[in-house]
Amino acid sequence: MASPEYGLQAYLWWDEEIARRDMDLIDDAGFGWVKQNVGWRDVEGAAKGAFNWYFTDRILGDAEERGLKVLFRLDSEPAWAALEKGVRSHNGPPEDVEDFGDFCHALAERYTGRVDAYQVWNEPNLAREWGGYAPDAAEYVELLRACYVGVKSADPGALIVS
Repeated sequence: MASPEYGLQAYLWWDEEIARRDMDLIDDAGFGWVKQNVGWRDVEGAAKGAFNWYFTDRILGDAEERGLKVLFRLDSEPAWAALEKGVRSHNGPPEDVEDFGDFCHALAERYTGRVDAYQVWNEPNLAREWGGYAPDAAEYVELLRACYVGVKSADPGALIVS
């Protein structure tokens, strides 16, 4: 990776018109990367293995049209994977980190060579970003490991960001 490379985080998920406008602004400003939050629950929320790729496909296609590199930030467990089954926190760790690893693998497999980097969770050192639970470094390392193995087994060239 060349240094320095710059990017912006954008909220490109729901409104396609605004998302495309924002990506044009990112590109016009000379940034080379766009970071998009991909909520696990928004892609695999109905049940394990039930994927909805609509938004990730669109966002990635729009970024590719503009020549932007993509970093997907992965977090937000679905209710079926919550630490206390069925209790949906805002953004908590899953009961079984391997479920998250499986999600990371499926995502990286679908987008091999197209998503440049994956960020594993957001600020897990803060209770508000860890489902209201006390942050747990060892638990985060297990989550990071599961996602790393999942992504790298599908797309060895992808970067993993903690």
